[in-house]
Amino acid sequence: MLKLIFGPDTFTVRERLREALTQNQRADSLSEAAQWLDGRTVTPREISEAAGQTSMFVTARIVVVEGLLARFSKRGARVKTRGSKKRSQNDAGLGEWRGFSAIVSSLPPSSTLILIDAEVTESNPLLRELIPVAAETIRCPALTGRQLVQWINGRALSQESRIEPAAVSRLAAIVGPDLWLMQSELEKLMVYADGGPITAAMVNDMAAAAPAPTIFALVDAIVERNAPQARRRLDDLYNRGLSSGYVFTLVARQLRLIAQAHEIRGRRGQLSGELAGLPLFALERTKRQAQRQSEAATRAALLCVLAADRAIKTGLLTDRMALDTLITDITTSAVG
Repeated sequence: MLKLIFGPDTFTVRERLREALTQNQRADSLSEAAQWLDGRTVTPREISEAAGQTSMFVTARIVVVEGLLARFSKRGARVKTRGSKKRSQNDAGLGEWRGFSAIVSSLPPSSTLILIDAEVTESNPLLRELIPVAAETIRCPALTGRQLVQWINGRALSQESRIEPAAVSRLAAIVGPDLWLMQSELEKLMVYADGGPITAAMVNDMAAAAPAPTIFALVDAIVERNAPQARRRLDDLYNRGLSSGYVFTLVARQLRLIAQAHEIRGRRGQLSGELAGLPLFALERTKRQAQRQSEAATRAALLCVLAADRAIKTGLLTDRMALDTLITDITTSAVG
């Protein structure tokens, strides 16, 4: 069975993945933990072997592949992968992945293959090949307007908290569609409310104390590869009482925004994704940061973010260690 989960709302992508894993674990208490494969380098044969393994002791198998579809998008096609030559996957078509849908269809009924990705266009050739054979295709678009308001209300309710309508509207306007940041802000507001309803005044207090200027300064230092300045800015954020995980989330988000700013450069039309929900000052600052760092350097920085994020999830590094490593990796990179 194949499940496709993708979209710019990476928070919901992760939640849908957790739900899928939980469903499989409930279906068979003897299932092994999911096996993760790096979609940037994996081959069709490796996926087939991982998902096709059978055992008399394990009756269900789950394989999660992250980042495979992105290899066939215009942006992902520029990143060299194992076995690639001068021509990109996009230039050469599907290459060795042509006919991968047949491999997926032939997997044992006890195997679940889950592909997760960030934003992927409907024109993605591998996506087009796999959708007809997928048992489930879950798209996770960035939430805006009424959908974002409904999400905030639902999230507060699920955590047994009350939030006033005016507070919901104000929070949606300030934070925008980044649900990673939204969840973090909601958690802080719940503590602030101390069992009472979250009000618009509380949201305004949070906005006044928000670390945006320092985060921008930290990202500026990272973009300029100024390690000493980045360390000072990072220490400033810690001194203000922000957690390592929260700072990591903000840095990763800003690098994603810079990547999106690169994509819209030279194009006319309305903003999309996370950029569309930014306040004007934040949007202009992000565009300036994109002008000061090449697209190749931004892609390299995002790969460092992925590596740090994986190190956290696998327990290899703590949030603080991963963030320190991330700054070192980016500021010492030779990519300009």
